[in-house]
Amino acid sequence: MAIDYFDEAELRRTISIMKPAGELFEVRIIPANKKQKPYVGYFKDADVLIRELKRQSLKGANIYITLQAIKEACYSREQRDCFVQGASTTSDNDVEGYNWLMIDLDPERPSGVSSSEEELKAAKDLGNKIYKYLSDLGFEKPLLGFSGNGVHLLYRVEIANNKDRISLIQNCLKALDMLFSTDAVKVDCANFNPSRICKLYGTLAQKGSNTEIRPHRMSRILNREIELKPTDVQYLEKLCEVIPKEPEKPQKYNNYKPSDFDLDDWLFKYGINYQKRSEKDYDKYVLDECPFNSEHKAPDACIFKSRNGAIGFKCFHNSCQGHTWQDLRQIYEPDAYEKKRQYEESQMFKTYNRNEPVHIEPKSDKPIFYSAKEIVERPKQTEQIIKTGIDLFDKQFRGLKKKNVTVLSGQTGSAKSTLLSQLILNAIDTGNNTAVFSGELSDEDYMKWMMLQAAGKPFVEPTQWENYYKVPYEYQLKIADWLEGKFWLYNNDYGFRFEAIIEQLEKMIEDNKLDLLCIDNLMALDISSLSSEKYDAQSKFAWQLHELAKRKNVHIIIVCHPKKPNGLLGLYDVSGTSDIVNAVDNIIYVYRYGRLFENNYQQMFGRSYQGAGTNIWHCAKARFGSVDDEYNDLFYEPETKRLKNSVSENRQYGWYVSEFEPAVDIPF
Repeated sequence: MAIDYFDEAELRRTISIMKPAGELFEVRIIPANKKQKPYVGYFKDADVLIRELKRQSLKGANIYITLQAIKEACYSREQRDCFVQGASTTSDNDVEGYNWLMIDLDPERPSGVSSSEEELKAAKDLGNKIYKYLSDLGFEKPLLGFSGNGVHLLYRVEIANNKDRISLIQNCLKALDMLFSTDAVKVDCANFNPSRICKLYGTLAQKGSNTEIRPHRMSRILNREIELKPTDVQYLEKLCEVIPKEPEKPQKYNNYKPSDFDLDDWLFKYGINYQKRSEKDYDKYVLDECPFNSEHKAPDACIFKSRNGAIGFKCFHNSCQGHTWQDLRQIYEPDAYEKKRQYEESQMFKTYNRNEPVHIEPKSDKPIFYSAKEIVERPKQTEQIIKTGIDLFDKQFRGLKKKNVTVLSGQTGSAKSTLLSQLILNAIDTGNNTAVFSGELSDEDYMKWMMLQAAGKPFVEPTQWENYYKVPYEYQLKIADWLEGKFWLYNNDYGFRFEAIIEQLEKMIEDNKLDLLCIDNLMALDISSLSSEKYDAQSKFAWQLHELAKRKNVHIIIVCHPKKPNGLLGLYDVSGTSDIVNAVDNIIYVYRYGRLFENNYQQMFGRSYQGAGTNIWHCAKARFGSVDDEYNDLFYEPETKRLKNSVSENRQYGWYVSEFEPAVDIPF
């Protein structure tokens, strides 16, 4: 019976996908007899390749293709459009740049034999997990390849061939190896160098004897229809962040020196059960359960220790995103690291209640003036902070303090409402109940915007209109279920009179234990009943919200327009009475980057803006933190309407439960 050593249709499809538009590639035939030199050829056309393959003896041979972009000069070698035994193969220096990041998952087995069905299933399962993880991280969809003995995930990239980028690709594979490799299937960390070859899909994998248990199989591309988009290099850099870099440093409360920190002993001391696997570059400790949530069972939470002593931690569940080894250690040793200095209050603005009577009546349980001792000995209440999700703001000012008020402002089109919607989602995701008054948008339009932000890039789809995306209904339902009991939107049919709305907001705070209250925006409210004089009405409005925040223990965000239509905005550039500035605790301005912003920045500071964001935020007032002239980047993502801390950020909100369900069922 004749053996088909390659499938012409599948081979043509492979070349059309991996090497489109006449790209140059090398094909290498490795004979069954390892003592024989390989046959090497350079090609640009699938039909020419097939013609030359038919002239070769392929029994027992395995056929490979170069992945990356080869320099055009290589086409002038003697093996142009033909195979020459022992000819020069592609070197790293012959490669222009990377087109693919290849993740090769080959089952562990004796060398020189094909995989069994059970081993292939283990590779498939691991491929599904990695596919899902990288999709959640923000990677574009990969080309899925079946090598005949294992699984390939090939991500399209556009990366130069230089020392730094080679190291980046190497670290990507190292990170995936640390996270996912098992005793049964490992991520091949050797596939980082530019001239690395890959199985030529559409050719027969012939390792060892062709037996019933370990048969020879035809390799192929598994995706039937796919649009391959390049994954931005910043997502690759994000992947590499999991690799621990710095060893434990001596601290004031550190009981161990970095040179002799015994992680095994530390885990035993605190009764943390694990399974350990040692590799060349690191030790991996798979924890029986996550220290941050005991419902997260093995293998979802791991500790890694590199040979240089650096330690890292990773739990794959959404609720544990951001937890580090230092966070874990401080669960058991609260004083393991020196406490960071708290930001001290550097700005004090006059705050007072205009409705207080002129004559002060003494209260039986409170003195009119406190002594220092009375203040110091008073039982302290724990400060309650709402994290914004804006990394630098949360780092500098800790977040939004309850009992405080924040103004969010910026020129038209600067993304004020977009940022507010995202602050709301981040607050909800960290356990804070929220209610919103949105006077300018209908409830349906408001939810369309919020749904896109909540869903994230993997869960939106394009429409017939350019740069207009939607969330499929099945995901909308999941997001709505997650928001249930945490989020409420005012029904504009009930009007815009402030006195009526504030009464309902107070009731919402009481009934639903609100933590965050948002008003978008001041101009949409009818505050005329507070005073016939515009600025006096605004003053009363500001101080009423100030008192409401303190009395009901909530944080309130008000969106206000700025006084001037352009230029950089300062402390007193919030539109309306200056009492708004006095009454609130934080003022945050947001800008859209463009020529106007650049000109204004240059005029004020005498230098060009050095950021790279699409939008910029600036804190002009922070009652409980020092402010400066720093302008900080945010990155707008059109598909999701998100303003991100970095291009590679891909936050998963709590509606999406990632429990390692397969993101795709890789077929065989």
